[in-house]
Amino acid sequence: MLNAIKTIADLDNIVEVRFDNQRFGFWQKVSIKQSVDDLCASVSLSLTSQSASDTIGFSANTVAEIFINNVLVTTVRADAVQRSVSENNHSISLSARSLGRELVDCQYSKTLSGIKLGEIVKQLCSTFKVPVNIAVDTAIVPHFAMQCEQPANAILNAARAANLLAYSLPDGGLTLTEPSNAAPVATLVMGEHIKSYEVNDEYKLRFSEYVIKSFDYDKNSSAKGAVKDAGIGYFRPMHIVADKHGQGLGGLQRRAELERSRRLARAHSISLSLFGWGYITDAGKFEPWRINTQVRLVIPNEGIDSTFLIGDCSYEQDVQGGTVSHLTLMHRNAYLGEEKVAKKHSAAHARKAKAK
Repeated sequence: MLNAIKTIADLDNIVEVRFDNQRFGFWQKVSIKQSVDDLCASVSLSLTSQSASDTIGFSANTVAEIFINNVLVTTVRADAVQRSVSENNHSISLSARSLGRELVDCQYSKTLSGIKLGEIVKQLCSTFKVPVNIAVDTAIVPHFAMQCEQPANAILNAARAANLLAYSLPDGGLTLTEPSNAAPVATLVMGEHIKSYEVNDEYKLRFSEYVIKSFDYDKNSSAKGAVKDAGIGYFRPMHIVADKHGQGLGGLQRRAELERSRRLARAHSISLSLFGWGYITDAGKFEPWRINTQVRLVIPNEGIDSTFLIGDCSYEQDVQGGTVSHLTLMHRNAYLGEEKVAKKHSAAHARKAKAK
């Protein structure tokens, strides 16, 4: 297991924006965010300059790479560049998102049938010149159609129905893949690596039952899938009309189970604030925290010693807070549409433990 964080203090913790053979570093305020539930990363950077004539040379067409300690974390286009000038100060702020932003912002029409989900994602990404990596084999989608819709919504809904993740990569593109089951990249222990933590129980995210409804116009018949959350003892239903992108990717019952499991997992998550932006690998190299990687978390006071998936990650830096990472951790089954099933002998073990 990696010995995380110990030599992180030796790093300069510099964010660089690189484009057109130029480099801009020493930003005074940094915020870079990524999520397995979003097709694009977001970047917010700002600095104060002594010269009012200084600009960073961004245009609407500029593509820039964002590096943390010389490691690429995302590739972006600018959403906005703002300059604020006074008699004594000149500040520059950059807001940007990775190349998948076009899939989020634009509305587009496309009809496809009889091809795999991975090929659909490839075709949509190719249209918008977004790099893509299809890391898994995918099922054939009988019919895929969107009219004046955001491609991101169609991709995310279809991916979720197939129990897959679609999220941004360092090259600015996106990947379609499974939730990682690889070994933890690091062990995080309270009092050693963790600045602070929050245990989140958001009961408002859960419902007593999930019903997914659909209508097959070819067969002139309706269908539905339904599943209950046994932990909610009062009537609190969630009825959803299935979109046309997910009906051929596992059926309505799987969609209902997935909705329940995602909400169960989202309702119980752990948020960490860590010193630094990553860890040191066995090879002695810095690696930033990445979404869809697993870490082992040890918090003795909470009785926690388990492996979790990084669902959300942000790198932050400013004068007040210093250099920190914020991670949202959830169990991997949050993305699998499955509940954890207790072993048959677990109840007996619990009784024995209680008797001791």
